[in-house]
Amino acid sequence: MEYIDERPDEPEMWRRFYQLRQPQEAELLRKLGDDPVAREAELVLHPLATREALTVTLRRPSGNG
Repeated sequence: MEYIDERPDEPEMWRRFYQLRQPQEAELLRKLGDDPVAREAELVLHPLATREALTVTLRRPSGNG
């Protein structure tokens, strides 16, 4: 059995989150140093333009193992 949950609004939610985070990025870099986590918004925003979000849940049939 599988359940597919399409999430068409999720990429926009993340895009908005990272856009709001960008003004604080200089402060994050000051506190965290030149760490990939501090530069996360820079790394993630571009790929979000073409991202489609989908969650698939799989269950093992009852009685099997």
